[in-house]
This record gives sequence, C-alpha cells and structure tokens, in this order.
Amino acid sequence: MKKFARRCDATGRGMNEGYVVGDGELYFSDVEHLIIWLRNRGGMDGLSDEFILDEAYNEDEYYYTEWEVLDEDEWYDEDGNEFNN
Repeated sequence: MKKFARRCDATGRGMNEGYVVGDGELYFSDVEHLIIWLRNRGGMDGLSDEFILDEAYNEDEYYYTEWEVLDEDEWYDEDGNEFNN
C-alpha cells in the first residue's frame, strides 16, 4: 500500500506534494483547488487566477512543496484514510 504524508482538504485523498496554506492550516493537491479557496475568501471579482496566485504567494499565504520523508507513525492511504502506528 502506498503511503501519503498529507490529505488534500479539497478531495480528501492522500498526497505527497501540493500546496500548503499558512503553516499547514490547509493542504491542496491541485492549484485549481487552491484558486477556488482563494476566490471564496471574497474580493476577487474580475481578477485573473494568475494575479490572485501571485498576490497570495507574495503575501506568504501559501507555498508548494513535496514531502519525501513520511512520518511512519501517522500517514494516509490514497483514499485519505488516516493510519497511526
């Protein structure tokens, strides 16, 4: 069984790379999910996705990362089920 370090807050599926909001408040596997979340905060009418992403990134609201080292005590499967050893 493949192990994943995080669970996507949009899809509920396991992920080993993606977008982190803040200090780990939210995780998104795809940029489309991040854009939806950013737009749902309001005040984004008429702004391009690229502009919204650039502004949020420049304000340190999110970053992209890959997790290579898994915590063997806590991990997720592909379907987002949590496992603790």
